[in-house]
Amino acid sequence: MIEKEFDKIKIAKAQEIASLGSSETALQSHGKLFGMDAFSWRNPNISVLEKTIESFPFRTVWLGNTSEISAYINSYDRDGKKLERYIVFGECEDIVKDQNHIKHFSNLTKSLDALKDYSFSPGVLLFTTSDSDSEYAMNYFSSLFSKLQ
Repeated sequence: MIEKEFDKIKIAKAQEIASLGSSETALQSHGKLFGMDAFSWRNPNISVLEKTIESFPFRTVWLGNTSEISAYINSYDRDGKKLERYIVFGECEDIVKDQNHIKHFSNLTKSLDALKDYSFSPGVLLFTTSDSDSEYAMNYFSSLFSKLQ
C-alpha cells in the first residue's frame, strides 16, 4: 500500500517536472496500456524530458520518432542503460539502427501493434512526437484509450 502511494507521488513529480518545460506542451497521463502507466508528450524539451524519465518509478519503454530519441541518446544514454526499450516509428537515423535495445517500425500503427510484445508490468510507456505529423500521431495515440474504455 505504501509502495503504491510512493509510486503515485513519483509519477506526480514527473508530471510536475515535465510541465516546467513549456506552457504549450506537457506530459499527459493516459492511464494503463498493456499494464503500463502510459504518458504522452508532444514536442518535448529534451533536457526536461531527461529529468522526467529519471523520475519515473518503473522501467520505461519509449515510443517516439527518431528526432527526440536520437537527441536523448546522444546527450543522456550513449550506453543504452537508462531505458528498457526504445521503439522508433517513421524515418530512422543510423544511431537508432545501430542499437540493440531499439526497435524500428515504418509507421505508428505498426509500432503500436508491436508494443504489446515489449510491455511489462509495472512499467511506464512514454509516447513522444515532434515531427510534422505530431498532431495526428498524438490524436491517434490518445484514441487508443477511448477504445479501451
